This record gives sequence, structure tokens and C-alpha cells, in this order.
Amino acid sequence: MISGWGQVDSRYEERLSAFMEGKRLARLTRVVRDRPGASCDACGSTLPRTLFGLKDVSTGRYFFVGQNCLSWLMGRGSVARARYRQSAITAYELELKTRLNGSNVDVSASPLASRSSGGVTDQRAVIRRTVLIMQTNGYCTATVRLAEGSRTTTARAIESHRSRRWVRHDGGFVLLADPRAPRAALITCTLKAHRRALACLRDGQHLQLGDARQKRIGEG
Repeated sequence: MISGWGQVDSRYEERLSAFMEGKRLARLTRVVRDRPGASCDACGSTLPRTLFGLKDVSTGRYFFVGQNCLSWLMGRGSVARARYRQSAITAYELELKTRLNGSNVDVSASPLASRSSGGVTDQRAVIRRTVLIMQTNGYCTATVRLAEGSRTTTARAIESHRSRRWVRHDGGFVLLADPRAPRAALITCTLKAHRRALACLRDGQHLQLGDARQKRIGEG
């Protein structure tokens, strides 16, 4: 009998193995900390507060992983010892723009062919992505639809952009609307929706909009 922890460990290693397949990775300088909606590209976890930047020598794309995943990858020789001089912070902004501008590359999987357990080579399908963003009544709503072959999944996330902050004014402080809030809400809800849809697609589930809304309400 396989325990629950064994199943979790097995799935974790499967995801990281799929992530590193076909990639030639090298580290970037500095780290990315406390970014809204950020998650580990290798395992999909949102727990890491600090992400380490990696660059794929083959494609020039950037990836960001947590400490545990980085250690796992380095322990298997998937990350070169040499480092790029480029800052992970700068690379994060560039990669974020690339993904938000409609790149259809699945960052968690190799662009190359994968091998099944039977040893037969299967061509990995390209994940097609459709993103719909609406901003109304102080809220930003992002709906992400992912399709891989005949499988599709859709997820939604909602964020408020009515954030306020204290600003120094005439020797005191006043509470004003934060002009950065709408952009931050757009980025956060888009990444959340994409992460939920991708997780369901990986696990073979088909998450509908109603399910995503119920999940959001339950988390809220």
C-alpha cells in the first residue's frame, strides 16, 4: 500500500521531472521576493516567498522556482554551476510581460517529446490559452481557458483594486487610493486563474467556472 505522503512525493517528482525535461538551465543573480500571485514554475506551489531565477539556454525563456525545487534540480545535475550575470528581478518582469501578452508556452513542461512508461515516444501537445479580463465596480476578473488536444479547463479569479495607502501630505498623512492597485490586481488575478486552470489540466480534471467561483468563495 502506498501512503498519502508517498503519493504526494511521487507526484512532486513527476512534475519536476517533466519540468526539467529538455531544458538546459542556469541560475540568474539575485532573487525575487514577495510578488503577488507568484508561484513556483516547477511544482506550481504558491508557498515560496522567495523565487530563484533560471534561464533555459536552449530557448532563452526564464523560469522561477522555490528553494526546495532548486535543490532538487541541482541535486540531479539539471542546473549548471555557472551563473548568468542577469538579475532575476529584471528577468521576472520580462517573463511576466511575455506570459501576459499571450505566450502559449506551457512553462511547466518541456517543448520536446516525452516518453511514456511503455517507452513509446509521444509528442507533447501545445497548450492553447485564452484570457478574458474585465474591470468593473472596483474589481478585476480574469477568466483563463486552457486547451490541450481535446481536453479543456476553465478557471476564474477575482481581485479588488480599491486598495488605499497612507501618503505623507503637508506634514501629516492622508489615506488615498493606491494608483498601483489596478495593475497589481490585474496581474494577481490573471496569474491565479492561470495557475488554477493549469493545475486542473495537469491532474486530468475539468474545472468549470462555477467550480472555480465556489473554490474562490471557500478560500475567501
